[in-house]
Amino acid sequence: MLSIINAKLFINGKFQENTALNIDGNKIVSIGKPAFSKTFDVKGNIVAAGYIDIHTHGGLSKDCMEPTISAIETIAKYHLSTGITSFYPTTMTAPIEDIQKAIDNIRDFKNNKFANILGIHLEGPFLSKGASGAHKPELLLDPLDENAHFVFNNKDIVKRVTLAPNKANAAAFTKRCVSNDIQVSLGHDESIDDEIYACVDNGATSVTHMYNCTSRPSRRNNPKKHLGLTEVGLIEDRLFAEVIADDRHVPNALFKLIYKQKGADRICLVSDSLSCAGEKDGEYYIGSGDSKQKIEIEDNVAVIKELNTYAGSITPISKMVAQLYKAGIKKEDAIKMATLTPAKLMNLDNRGDIKEGYMAELNILDENLEVLYTIFNEEVLPH
Repeated sequence: MLSIINAKLFINGKFQENTALNIDGNKIVSIGKPAFSKTFDVKGNIVAAGYIDIHTHGGLSKDCMEPTISAIETIAKYHLSTGITSFYPTTMTAPIEDIQKAIDNIRDFKNNKFANILGIHLEGPFLSKGASGAHKPELLLDPLDENAHFVFNNKDIVKRVTLAPNKANAAAFTKRCVSNDIQVSLGHDESIDDEIYACVDNGATSVTHMYNCTSRPSRRNNPKKHLGLTEVGLIEDRLFAEVIADDRHVPNALFKLIYKQKGADRICLVSDSLSCAGEKDGEYYIGSGDSKQKIEIEDNVAVIKELNTYAGSITPISKMVAQLYKAGIKKEDAIKMATLTPAKLMNLDNRGDIKEGYMAELNILDENLEVLYTIFNEEVLPH
């Protein structure tokens, strides 16, 4: 039992000054006055819900595709060290049997001390060849029944899927996912608006890493110009936008455009972190087995040299929050995009905010939104 005192609590998108927060084990039990003899004085600093990363491939030289318990434990430990208290391990495009091995491994991971795994995000194999990014195009598939059965066979743990709307059967696949409580995010596509809206009308609710492998206005078989996923994502209120706000994948000036159009209530900050997150400059690999590709870290970002493109990010969400505030984003909104908004997208009812009965997974932030401490399982973990 612990009372956090002299806190500026971030509750439902607003700050509440000089308040105590009482936690018992891993639950918030009350807000207001100190209730326990054991106290932690945060000296006026901000107390916010722990950050949620809905799109991450790994960290500390370990990849979510590696079918070993030690790999997943290392990734969970890495994320907790950056202020992420819950995450969705994200797979790469690979042969289905390799994806299944990764799924089974994550399911078997019995975690009781590091960041929580809330489900798996399948990024691939249902992506478009012309926008495959770091995914091997020869391994991509259409979401037809014969290719998609493994998704629904693992619906106990698969909670997100990235899908290119221009793939065959995309709208029907979206509808089936939603009926099985699997959130569909659109991305890595060469779609036109008709295909995109067909998926949105069937329940797709987000765009995977906006402005990175998301389609732009284009024509098909006649002069008519169609909107792409980037534009539909900006104007369609039913869609949340994942954003890799590392000032590389999405420069700050471009982020402000997305922010002006979508607002913090519809933006989820994501790390899209690779296995090399948390490591020094040098050569590394993403994926495992047939999906394995060489990447390099340079200028604080991971690149695939032979494709002359960025891979995923090496910047944790905690650093994105702080650098967005420094770039002029409202303080409350910078925090919201790492807490309340991803929780809303994923329909989480006990995380992402500070409320009685919610999980006592918290970050202590200074006035510049740098993480000072993470509170997890009633332990105060310094950064």
